[in-house]
Amino acid sequence: MLNVVLALLLLLQAATAARPGVVTGRLQTRDGAPASAIRISALPAPPPNIRPSDGQNYYASVPPAATAMTDRQGRYRLTNLAPGRYFILASFFGHPTYYPATTNPDNATVVTVGADAPVEGIDFTVILPPGGTVIGRVNPPPSNPQEKAILSGVSLGELLETQVAADGTFNFGHLPKGSYLVSLFPTPPGMPSRVVEVGETDVRVDLVRPVVRTVSGRIIAPPEVLRRVLVGFATERSYVTATPNADGSFSAQVQPARHVVEVGGLPPDYSLGAVRLGERDVTGGVTVGDTDVSGLVITLTARGR
Repeated sequence: MLNVVLALLLLLQAATAARPGVVTGRLQTRDGAPASAIRISALPAPPPNIRPSDGQNYYASVPPAATAMTDRQGRYRLTNLAPGRYFILASFFGHPTYYPATTNPDNATVVTVGADAPVEGIDFTVILPPGGTVIGRVNPPPSNPQEKAILSGVSLGELLETQVAADGTFNFGHLPKGSYLVSLFPTPPGMPSRVVEVGETDVRVDLVRPVVRTVSGRIIAPPEVLRRVLVGFATERSYVTATPNADGSFSAQVQPARHVVEVGGLPPDYSLGAVRLGERDVTGGVTVGDTDVSGLVITLTARGR
């Protein structure tokens, strides 16, 4: 009986220790106004007596443990934090403000999060004056619940991602003034990145998802070859791949365009022999228009046979 009681106590202690922590506070601008629509993150901090500038041998940077957007009053709430040490920062795409008032993580104050009670009153002032917000909508809305909007600098030096909501909306919050690229991930076939210029005012980005068609067919090759190859459909704006099934059949979603068919992963002694659609040889390219394309036959041939 004693062993059972001890086991229950240990389970209760483990459950208590696993309860997530919470950090709340308020962000304001230099003139004391609420700083709304700004990303706040909890970044795991290094152990005591180690600074971020000591390098990767002592402190490996990791993604934020939690992220939230400030509301119209500048308030934020970070949840589901494991007990531990964190930096709290307001991020402006490469221009962070660390709590309580620094752009250098070496000078930031570590916030210790426990599981018993929220850490409240982590209020601070954003240092870099924000530019406009970048918000948008994808039309039609996503069928994939994991779809994300990706924002990057034109030089691709840094990436910022945000979830696309079920209604197709997304919000990157305030950003520094400058030029950015906005795209989706997974990238829809034939959908290029959009260039966005951020100034003082808010920017809205509407992304129209391209219409796609289904291209299906089969590959004629031995089973040991089918197991290792991929079919590619290439245009100047996109490259879509499909993995063949054991019987050689395949299917891919592509945008209306002329696609050059490629096969990757071929053994050294095999090459692409021909691509046919009915009686037509389309090895030089298959045109996808207003309807799906079916019956594409790709023949792989062994050299010297």
